[in-house]
Amino acid sequence: MLKGIRNSIILTSLLYIVLGVVLIVFPEVSLGLACILIGAVTLIYGVVRIVAFVRDGGEASGRFDLFVGVLLAALGIFLLVCPQVIVSLIPIALGIYIIVDSVSAVKKALDLKALGFERWWVSFLVALALLILGAVMVVRPLAAASVPVIFIGIVFLFDGVSTLANTVVADRVFRN
Repeated sequence: MLKGIRNSIILTSLLYIVLGVVLIVFPEVSLGLACILIGAVTLIYGVVRIVAFVRDGGEASGRFDLFVGVLLAALGIFLLVCPQVIVSLIPIALGIYIIVDSVSAVKKALDLKALGFERWWVSFLVALALLILGAVMVVRPLAAASVPVIFIGIVFLFDGVSTLANTVVADRVFRN
């Protein structure tokens, strides 16, 4: 079971690294695709909810499906027409995610210290740096939005590499 968890963490880290590189190398394409995908998925899900309401014969209990469907379809159209809204929210949303992930990484670094690993502080400093980067994304989204995709790509790349390194280190600690 632990091997499966380790492999899952390694795979996730590698995906973060690939995502980070793609965002750094192709920022405009990545941002445009993200906006289109989010808008399209929201619109499609809204239409599915509306169709479900119509299919069920418009029952009173299904009116919530109609309400949610219309709301999501409208939101999807809005996101497709006004992608700058997504652009302004991406740094904040990902910054919150990075902060949460960094707090977990700080705990893992402290666990390494408790296990007697001499260089636990390296993992701690990396986690702290990630925490600061995430906070910058949340507190200064416009600064992050000036180069949003590249900055986010760097953070994902950094997060992926650090998580991968921490996993390898923890694996070695537990084998000894």
